Amino acid sequence: MSITKAYEDVLEISGVKIPLAPKVVTPRVEELMRSGGYGGGICRVIGKTLRAGDRVLELGAGIGLISSVVAQVEDLETVTAVEANPQLIPLITETFRLNGVSDVTLRNGVVVASHQKRTPFYLREDFATSSLAVDAQATTKRKHLPCFNIGELIEETNPTVIICDIVGGELGLFEGIDLSAVRSLLLTVHPEIYGNEALDDITRSLKTQGLVLDMPEKLDGPDKTSTLHCYHRGVKRPKPRSQALPFESGKPELTGLQDKPWDPQTARFLVTTCMKDEGPFILEWLAWHKSIGIQDFVIFTNDCTDGTHLLLQRLDEMGELRHLPNPALASASPAFQPYALAYTPYLAEFSRADFYISMDVDEFINIRLGTGQMSDLLTKTGPFDALSISELNHGSNHVEGYEPGFVIDQFPKHQRESPGKFRAHRGVKTIVRLGEKLKHIRNHRPDLHSDTGPVSWLDGAGRPLQSLHEDPTQNGIDVRGSYDLVSLDHFALRSLHSYLVKMFRGDVVVKDKMVSQRYWRNRDRNSDLTSSFERQRKGFEKVYKRLLKDKTLAALHEECCTAHQDRISELLGDPVFQLRKQWIHDNIWSPEVPEAKDD
Repeated sequence: MSITKAYEDVLEISGVKIPLAPKVVTPRVEELMRSGGYGGGICRVIGKTLRAGDRVLELGAGIGLISSVVAQVEDLETVTAVEANPQLIPLITETFRLNGVSDVTLRNGVVVASHQKRTPFYLREDFATSSLAVDAQATTKRKHLPCFNIGELIEETNPTVIICDIVGGELGLFEGIDLSAVRSLLLTVHPEIYGNEALDDITRSLKTQGLVLDMPEKLDGPDKTSTLHCYHRGVKRPKPRSQALPFESGKPELTGLQDKPWDPQTARFLVTTCMKDEGPFILEWLAWHKSIGIQDFVIFTNDCTDGTHLLLQRLDEMGELRHLPNPALASASPAFQPYALAYTPYLAEFSRADFYISMDVDEFINIRLGTGQMSDLLTKTGPFDALSISELNHGSNHVEGYEPGFVIDQFPKHQRESPGKFRAHRGVKTIVRLGEKLKHIRNHRPDLHSDTGPVSWLDGAGRPLQSLHEDPTQNGIDVRGSYDLVSLDHFALRSLHSYLVKMFRGDVVVKDKMVSQRYWRNRDRNSDLTSSFERQRKGFEKVYKRLLKDKTLAALHEECCTAHQDRISELLGDPVFQLRKQWIHDNIWSPEVPEAKDD
């Protein structure tokens, strides 16, 4: 049956007639339409943004509402709308017919950053949630659809305004793309899919292209968690206050800290981290950092199911570290990392330390001079207040199954150390000197006082770095040239099967935040092999063997490895995780998909 015969009612939204086709427009969306809660926000912004002569590119045409509103603006040069869902094309066409829209070019396909010809797309009963993401909602149908490369699409249409709502597909889409002709980007963002940190990455990436975020606006459409971000060229905004989560800045301000003598040979370091179900990987990480000269470790845990807490408790009994339940558990808060950071200054280890580092169990500090010791780094740089180490993401190395062993051996290939301009912004973790200039500790970087004298903040090459001190909202830097002395080798993915466990576990920073497929897409970089762990290899293996001499600890380690493998076996039998695994094979590992690069 044609769409013109499949509906009996028409609604008007923002002056646009919408056919209520019952097989496409679900009761939930229809209710929003009838109550006036669909599309109003974005339509208002469009009216304020468009100008005569604009060339408009809409990514995610939906039911044709936005394109029809755009088409009402006089003297536009071109309007192009792209919709991935083939089921919506007849409805969009009928919407255009009802509203006399004849000058919009409509295309059917998935907009992607890669040059692949086709990609899996997950169609759902509620059209507003259909997307590239496996884990958005229950999938009703999986189809391989044709693709449009975003760079080629922008080069062809040369838009001055881009309107984009593609349910998570925006993450990484515009990185490395020439947006110099774009005046405004109206981007519906979905942090419920990829998290707030990734959203910050989007904003920073667009800022490097001259597109600055105007004030976000909550949308009144079918997805209440979505927000419209309006990025405009030439906008000057007042510098925002820190957007840290509650307690992330370690309230109240730290006071009473005194600078201690600078002595690289006797300096004492404290590392704190949060863990959940990381059992198989703990001993390698701990042995490595003990071998490079870090003395104190405090590990906060919550909700462990693989024996992580038992292994850490044994290490506590052996005097190798301190294991504590995450203080967020006492308040039933999901903000595990912010609470742990807020509690850290009250630790005895903190008062004894000269330097502090907040880091994760998949991150390895890699000193690239001398014998690979922290003392070598401090001797080379001389006194500083903060030294921010740039992350270097190691990809999956196309390893599918989990095997016990060192991750530094199994996943040696990583992203480029000298990326192109538009992919040069990466996260950092910071060695913080505990002295009078320290104001707050935070996960990626500290806040330092500006009224206690000059601040010495360095990057991983020992070069002065003022951007983080000047802008408290920044958690990363341009990494080009920053790896000379030290790198933060980040094994965020490990094997594909271990990554499934990570997705099941969720985010250790915030409870119940699902690790998304986009996390894999952005980090599975395997192009280079320049980072080495050989300087401190013998010392590392010596510490590792010493730890395993404790039979109780060795047995607990084996139990964690077994629990990890058991969880993998369970997930491989789950249809949802089967789809997630297949998504990686189809979208990242397929021979038709070019290897991701950092050009």
